[in-house]
Amino acid sequence: MQSTFSHVPSQPPQSPPQAEDAVPIQEQATWMAFGASSTLPSADDVNTIGSRGSKAGKRPAARATAFYPRKRANTACQVCRARKTKCDSAIPSCSYCVSVGATCIQSPVDLSSFDPASIKILGRLDDLERILKDLPAAVKENESSPRASTSEQQPPSATSATPTSATTYPDPEPLCAWSHANHGRAFRPAQQMSTSTAAGPGDVGLRTCNVLPQRVDHILSWPMFRTEMEGLDGVGVDAVANRGFKPWSGGTPSLLSLLESDAGQINRLLDNFFTYVHGSNPILDEPSTRRLVKETIGDGLDWSSSSCLTLIICALGCIATPFGPGGVMRPTAHTDSQVLFEASQKRIGSLLVKNDLTTAQCLFLSGVYMMYMFEPVYSWRFFLQALAICQTLPSIVEARRLGSTPATPPASHELGNRYTQEQAVYWSSWKSERELRVELSLPDFESRDLGITLYPPFFPTPPISNEDAFDKSEAEASRAREAWLFYLADISLRRLTSRMCSAMLDLERAAPSNTEFLMALLKMIPDYEFQARQWRDNLPEELSLAGSIETDNINQFVLRGKMLNFFEIIYWPFVVGSLSRLFASIPVPPDFHDIVTRGLDTQLMQIRINETGFMYRHHGCFFMIRSCTRSALVLLAASKVGAVVPMDWDLQVLKVARMQSYWEEEDVEAKTWRCLIERELSAMSR
Repeated sequence: MQSTFSHVPSQPPQSPPQAEDAVPIQEQATWMAFGASSTLPSADDVNTIGSRGSKAGKRPAARATAFYPRKRANTACQVCRARKTKCDSAIPSCSYCVSVGATCIQSPVDLSSFDPASIKILGRLDDLERILKDLPAAVKENESSPRASTSEQQPPSATSATPTSATTYPDPEPLCAWSHANHGRAFRPAQQMSTSTAAGPGDVGLRTCNVLPQRVDHILSWPMFRTEMEGLDGVGVDAVANRGFKPWSGGTPSLLSLLESDAGQINRLLDNFFTYVHGSNPILDEPSTRRLVKETIGDGLDWSSSSCLTLIICALGCIATPFGPGGVMRPTAHTDSQVLFEASQKRIGSLLVKNDLTTAQCLFLSGVYMMYMFEPVYSWRFFLQALAICQTLPSIVEARRLGSTPATPPASHELGNRYTQEQAVYWSSWKSERELRVELSLPDFESRDLGITLYPPFFPTPPISNEDAFDKSEAEASRAREAWLFYLADISLRRLTSRMCSAMLDLERAAPSNTEFLMALLKMIPDYEFQARQWRDNLPEELSLAGSIETDNINQFVLRGKMLNFFEIIYWPFVVGSLSRLFASIPVPPDFHDIVTRGLDTQLMQIRINETGFMYRHHGCFFMIRSCTRSALVLLAASKVGAVVPMDWDLQVLKVARMQSYWEEEDVEAKTWRCLIERELSAMSR
C-alpha cells in the first residue's frame, strides 16, 4: 500500500539557519506574559506544540512570519569598507588602520539584526550607562561649588536672584530620594535623580513626592543633610513600628485601691477625661457615661464591655492634665493609668466578636491611650479595628446607602444620641487611622489618593438638643457644645485640605514641566488662602482665632495648628523647589521670591504657635513633634543653602531641640533629631 506521505521528498527543503533554541515569537510572548511563576504547560501541551506539521524527532520548521529576518551586520570600518577588504573591527582602531596610520572610523552598532524588544532594552541600558557616567561628575561639581559659608562668593538667594531671559537652568538635584518601597530604611542618602523628562529650561528640581509636605525621615535624606547624619544612629519608621509595648512590671496597685476608695476619686477621673480628653473626639454622651461608670464600679468589675469602657476612661483620666505649661501629671499617674489600661485589655479580646457601639468606643479610646503613650503602631491597630466595627453600625450603613445626604436622626432623644455617637466614633476612627497611616507609611495601607475618597461623604450629626433633660449640668452642656463645634470645624478644615491636596496632585500630573506646575499653582494660591481665611472668620466665638496664641485653649491650639498646616501645604512645592535650586547654585525665578518667603515664615510660625504645647501630653503630641521637627529642618536647610530665612529662626529651632529632649525617652526618634539639630546649630555658631 502506497504511503500517504509518498509525495513528501525524503530530504526536506533547507530552512533558514535559526538559533538552536529558537521559539516562535507568539510562544515567546505567551511565556513572557505568564512569567516564571505561572503554571507550566502539561505534557500533552508540549507534545502538541512539538508536533505541529513535522516528523517525530525533528525540530519543526518555523513559520517565516514568526521570526524577524536575520542578516549579517556590516561591522567593517569606513577604510576597510572602501577597500572592500575584511576588517577585524578592533576597538578603537582596526589592525589595518593601525598598520597604515589611518584614522579608523567605525560606524555605530548596526541594530538591523535585532528585534524591536531587544532594541528597546539596549536603549534603556544606554540611558542607564549615561546616567552612571554623569553621576560622579555631578556629585563632584556639587561638592566643589561654593556654599553660603564662603565669604568670597554668596550663592543666589530667594530674594536676590534675578535670572535673565536667556539663562538656561539645568535641573538641580531634587530633594527626594525615597520611595514608598524603601520607606523603612533610615536616613538613606539622597541620590542624583533627574526631573521629569518633560522638564524644560528653567525647571525647578521638583518631583511628585515633593508636592506635599514630607515625613522627617524623608527630609533627612536631602543632600544638604548627608554628611550631618554620619555618626548618628538612624532610627526611621521601622524602629517605631517594631518597638514592642512594655507592660507594667512593677509593684501593681490593686484595682480596688484605684477605683473603689471613694466617690471623689472616680469623679476626679471622670472630670479629667471629659474636660481634657473627650473634647477632641466627642464619641460619648457625658451624662449617660458618667452613670455607666459609677454603676459599673458600684456593682463590681466583671468581663463585660461596660467594665472595659470604664477602665479605659479611668486610665485616660489618670494621665489627662490641663492644657498649658502648668499641666503636670501626678507622680503615680503614669503607673496607675497603665494598671487600669492593662486591666481593660484583658477584657477587650472578647469584644472583637461583637458589632456594637460600646466595642467601637472601647477600641477607639484604647488607640487614644496608645497615642498618649507614644505607641503609634498599636494605636493604629486599635483605630483600624474600631473603624472595622463601625462598618456595620446601623447609622453608618444607612448613611452609606444614602450617599452624601445623611439620614434624618430619630426623633427619640435616646435613639438620637445613639445615632450621634455611632457617627462620631466612625469619623474619629476614620480620621485617626488615616493620620497614622500616612505617617507610618505601612506597605499595604498606603494613601495614594488624596481626593474625595479621603473622607466620608457625610458630616456626623450633632446631638439632639433636649431642653427637658435634667440629667445634664450647665458645665456638661457647655463642654458638649464646644466639643461638637470643634469637631465639626476640624472636619470641615480637613475636607478643605483634602480637596486642595487632590487638586495640587492633579495639577502636577497634568503640567508638562515643573515650572509650569508652579506657575499654575501660583495663580491658585490666592483662592486657597481666601478659603482658609473664610473658614477662620466663620468659626464660632468659643473657637475664635482672633486672639493671641497665649490665650488659646486646647481646641483653639489644635485648630490654629491645623490651619497653619493648610498654608504649609500650599507653599511647600515652592519652598522645596527653591532649596533644590539654591543647593545647586541656580537662581530662583523672581516670580517665586514672595511665595518662598511666605513659606519659610510659615515654617517659623509652625514652631511658635506650638510652643505652648511643647511639654503637654495629648492625643496629637506625636504629630506635633514631627511637624515642628520638619519645620526646624526646613529652616536649617534654607540657612545652609543661603536662602533668606526669617529673623530669630535659630532660636526657634533651638526650642524644638529642647522639646525633643523632653520627649526623647518616650519617642525613640526624637533623640536622633535633637542631636542633628544641635550639631547643626553648633557648627553655624562657630
